[in-house]
Amino acid sequence: MNDAWPALVIGYGNTLRGDDAVGPRAATVIQAWGLSDVTALAVTQLTPELAAPLATARLAIFVDARVVAEEETSLVEIVPLRPAGEPAAFGHGGDPRALLDLAQTVYGTCPRAWLVTVPSAQFQLGEGLSPRASRGLTEALKKIVTLLGSSRRQPPGMPPTINFFS
Repeated sequence: MNDAWPALVIGYGNTLRGDDAVGPRAATVIQAWGLSDVTALAVTQLTPELAAPLATARLAIFVDARVVAEEETSLVEIVPLRPAGEPAAFGHGGDPRALLDLAQTVYGTCPRAWLVTVPSAQFQLGEGLSPRASRGLTEALKKIVTLLGSSRRQPPGMPPTINFFS
């Protein structure tokens, strides 16, 4: 990562549980963009080992599926995060704020952070995303481009059109 303004994207979820794979898929796409100042990690769950790379980043974006009812018309949500300030709970159901707290406690620093959640409804065994999660993934990637661009000192220089699935 470029020391000038490093960013870390952590997409988490189970790639074998339908829509739960949306976080890792987002991270895989972002890593394929080849941005020199962005590292993207696709992980199954949040673990304490992630505190070290968080401590070296100035911006962190967590990406996860959000359970919604089939009939619910929900959009991708972006929520700013701060350290939890309480004992950590790790794992897929873990709170990314606990990782920020761990980075702050152990390394003395943590990045500005955001949680991007994609509306999802299908979590049974299988590798495909539902149409809702697929649309949400595309929307989430566009919002992540905006977050990454707004965190830089200069305009991001990204091409005007990005093929998210190449």
